[in-house]
Amino acid sequence: MISRYIVPLLLLLSLAASVQAVKPAPVYVLHIDGQIDPAMADYIDDGITQAQEANVQAVLIVMNTPGGLITSMQKIIGSIFASKIPVIVYVYPENAWAASAGAIITMSADVAAMSPGASIGASTPVNIGPGGESGKENETMKRKEVNFTAAYARSIAEKRGRNVQWADAAVRSASSLSANEALKKHVIDYVASGIPDLMQKVNGRSVKLSAGKTVVLQTANAPLEEVPMGFLDMFLHILSNPYVTLFLTMAAMYGIIYELANPGSIFPGVVGAISVLLLLYSYSVIPVNAAGFAFIALAILLFGIDLFTPTHGVLTVGGIVSMFFGLMMLFRSAEGFMVSVWTIAFVALGTGAFFFFLIGLGVKALKKPYVSGREGVVGHIGEAKTNLEPVGKVFVDGSLWSATSEEGNILKGESVEVTEMNGLKLKVKRRG
Repeated sequence: MISRYIVPLLLLLSLAASVQAVKPAPVYVLHIDGQIDPAMADYIDDGITQAQEANVQAVLIVMNTPGGLITSMQKIIGSIFASKIPVIVYVYPENAWAASAGAIITMSADVAAMSPGASIGASTPVNIGPGGESGKENETMKRKEVNFTAAYARSIAEKRGRNVQWADAAVRSASSLSANEALKKHVIDYVASGIPDLMQKVNGRSVKLSAGKTVVLQTANAPLEEVPMGFLDMFLHILSNPYVTLFLTMAAMYGIIYELANPGSIFPGVVGAISVLLLLYSYSVIPVNAAGFAFIALAILLFGIDLFTPTHGVLTVGGIVSMFFGLMMLFRSAEGFMVSVWTIAFVALGTGAFFFFLIGLGVKALKKPYVSGREGVVGHIGEAKTNLEPVGKVFVDGSLWSATSEEGNILKGESVEVTEMNGLKLKVKRRG
């Protein structure tokens, strides 16, 4: 009786085992979103390495980038070429772009795809470092950069069987294409409306890897596993964002100059110093312009002169104009403005107001005659920084003092008035 069920049961178990055996391996999903910089290159390299160690069938790089450093681009392409598993690059979402270095990375993929409405191209190199695009670069050096990048792009396209002529034009003429145009010109392999659509379209495609091995993609039902960027890489990548760089530039300027105008404030100076150190990384990964820095330095000079030798705001207005043009030059690349012009205008006007009001108050305070001794603090108002029971600490005239309450305990945070000074110790009372 039992034997009647054994054969069907064995058949079911065999069928389940065969289904399990053909279940496709997962696909790791990485993201290039924003500037291509050293942190992004490290993230992609680590992600491809993890994918190989996990024996997944492919890596999908979802891209939306304005471009970035040539050295970082080369590292990413080197990781793609060295990969032992197929690498798919997908320019997504619909309004995404693979500009500059992003276009060459897309052409380097084993499988390249774009979403409808995405664009690719404009790979003319932008000089990175002081003098960025001021027009004063050595023409011979510019030609060398363009010739090298064009040759590099052509070699990538040739290796992957893509449009070599367009790869050259993307560098030399900043040529750009829509998704459908890129497909027609054999720059990419697919146009897909989303990741599920792409996985269906590449399913069954044979990919010959650099090592000579050919694999067939089984992506139709493959699980997708997101590989997020690590904390350190994410932090460094955020520092390469032009808006963050603009914020740090202003924080450094405000903090340091406020500290100089108001000695002893400490906190603004610390913020300014930290911002300067962070900017050392930021300006190493975005195009910078020497003329832009010069205009900003001129603006600071004009603000400072107007504060110490007032000209009824004439120099402050000049400083605002200089700051505006400096920021425009500093945050403009070959692809356009990295920061909104309205944001730049707001920052320039805000900086003018900062210098005119806040720093002006500090300079006026410095111009007041210095008063020392008993007359310097007696009668002045301060704040209890600890409980006075009856001895504690109070903050008066920008300094921390040891003080004794002459009328019982005073709680931290209460306002006090100095009644007597003995050496470096004060007697205070609660302010009525």
